[in-house]
Amino acid sequence: MIVESQEFPSLLRAHVELQGAILTPEELSHVRECYPRCRGKDQWDVREYASGSAVGAREYRVVRGSSTQDVYRSSERGHASAVRSALNELESGDGRTQ
Repeated sequence: MIVESQEFPSLLRAHVELQGAILTPEELSHVRECYPRCRGKDQWDVREYASGSAVGAREYRVVRGSSTQDVYRSSERGHASAVRSALNELESGDGRTQ
């Protein structure tokens, strides 16, 4: 898995920035922590959920396949889409995914 690489944080950050978003250090740490629990070969996707913070508010989560385990959450769909695209790009160039 790409998370095993010491370069994972910088690679992910660079790919997300190419998509026009910026991850905070806390968000990057969260992705790195959650990524190993989201094994599989399915593509990453963004799912929309109702947020408990306000009426009508939405939360966007990056998940793999039919899993409910998310690797990233945001109130901004664009940020979640950037993380999804970055993970899919990184994994498409990495033959070690499981």
